[in-house]
Parts: sequence; structure tokens; C-alpha cells
Amino acid sequence: MPRLSIKFKTAPWEGQKKFTERLLEAAHHLELHTQAKGMKLAGIGVACAGTVDHQKSKLISAPNLLCLEGYSVGRVLHPIHKNVLIENDVQAGIIAEHRLGAAKGATNALGVFFGTGVGGAAIINGEVYRGSSGMGGQVGSILAQPVGGLRAALSHGMLDRIASKAAIAGEALVMAVKEWAPYLHKKVGTDLALVTWGLIKKAIEHGDSRINEMLRARMHVVGIALSGVVNFLNPDLVVLGGGLSQEMPQLVLKEVELGMREYLVPEVGKKLKVKLARLGTEAVAMGAAYQAMDTWVLKTKK
Repeated sequence: MPRLSIKFKTAPWEGQKKFTERLLEAAHHLELHTQAKGMKLAGIGVACAGTVDHQKSKLISAPNLLCLEGYSVGRVLHPIHKNVLIENDVQAGIIAEHRLGAAKGATNALGVFFGTGVGGAAIINGEVYRGSSGMGGQVGSILAQPVGGLRAALSHGMLDRIASKAAIAGEALVMAVKEWAPYLHKKVGTDLALVTWGLIKKAIEHGDSRINEMLRARMHVVGIALSGVVNFLNPDLVVLGGGLSQEMPQLVLKEVELGMREYLVPEVGKKLKVKLARLGTEAVAMGAAYQAMDTWVLKTKK
């Protein structure tokens, strides 16, 4: 059956009520589309950045969507279907990559995704690793520059503060304002909101070499920081995804792998492969759908 894709902006500044209206409208379209094909929904899978309660189908915390903290997805979508599953977005992404993408066939894999933040998730012995609080595999809080104690940890020391979109775009804008990146300055002036992954790529292509150096250095640091996790997990594979990896795949792959391999235990490095994610922006939705299918279709058949 052809996939139906409906996109809308979460627009957190408009609040829960407006978001709920858009979510219900999209779910209703899904229901009608399924009925038109002579099929029935077995359940609904939802993925969101943050901490989720799988049992209650509830979003516990959402640092990037504060208006949705405590949001009960299951209750909201119950009029559409009683079976609603919520999944962390990065864990959903690695689930999809493990089923159909770059990590297919891997027994142990670490996924690292560069977007609003630096997200991480792991597959251990063929299953997504959740940990005690459901946040297993997260790498964004790894300290790359621990000097400075708590102040460093809350600012420049964490991978999230080094390789997130906000961190990289902010540094690129500083370079533009200082006229070290003339192409970017011409395109965005001093407006941070205009600095996208795609525009950073174009700036590099148009000769903004300082941005190229900055981005390569930060990806190299990410690789070094990840080496400790990789040594500990000893995975078959590290998968690199997210918006930055889609726009500049070879730069990200090369620098992260170089940094990582500098500090890997030889036996770990011999077995390890580093790949780019294959499923792009659809991975998160696909992972949530797979989890819903496993929960209400496959388990029912057993």
C-alpha cells in the first residue's frame, strides 16, 4: 500500500490545543486512507523527542517542545484508535534503520543523529536498548571538554553544545558577522533563524572556508568523544544520521570516523563499520510504525 505522508509544523508557541487539532486531523486522514484501501488500523505509532512513558502512551518531558511536556498522546488519539504507542524519536530511528536501513543484519549498533540536538540510540543483541528510565543510548550529554566542572557541562562541554544545529549555526553566524564567511553573511545577515544545514553546505561550496574548518573540527571532536562509548559497547556498526548527515554526508562520515578510530581499542576497531543512515526523514515514523505493528499485530498472532 502506498504510504500516506501528511506534514504540519508543531509550532510550540501556538500551544497544546492547536497542536492537538492538527494531530487529530492528520490521524483522521490516516484512518480514512486506510478505510479507502479496504483495511483497518491495528494501532497508531507516534515518535517524539524527549522522555516517554510507554505504558501510558505519554510524553513525560520534551526539551524542544515545552508546551507538550506531560502530553498524553494515547488519550488524545483514543477517539481514532484505542491502541496508541509512543516512542522516543531517536530510538524509533535506529529501530527503522535496523529493520530496513544501514543497520539491517547488525546484532549490536549505535545510532548517532545530528539535528536540533545530538541524539543517540543503541541496538543490543538485536533489540533497542532502553535502559532503566527509557533513555538508553543517548550520547548528547557526553562530555567532550570536561574542564570547568558543572559550568562546562552545562555549556560548551557537551556534544549537544558542540554539534547541535543551534551550536553550529550560531558559530557560523558569528563567522559571518565577523566577515570570515562572506557568502553566509550575504544570505542571512544577522538572522540566526535563516541558517539551515542546507545553507551551511552552500556557504562551504561558495568558499566560506572558515565554516568548513569549524564543521570538520567539531565532527572530529564528536568522533573522539564517541570512541569511549564504542569501546564500551563494542558494536558491529555505528550509524550516522540526521539533517546534517543528509546535507553533508561525506564530511560527517569522514571526520567522525577519523576522530573515533584514533582512540578505539584495536580489537574493537577491526570489527567496527561506520555507515550513513539510509532512510532519511522517514526513519522515525517508520520505526514508530514498526513498534506498533510488533505490539498489536505480531504479538497477537503468536
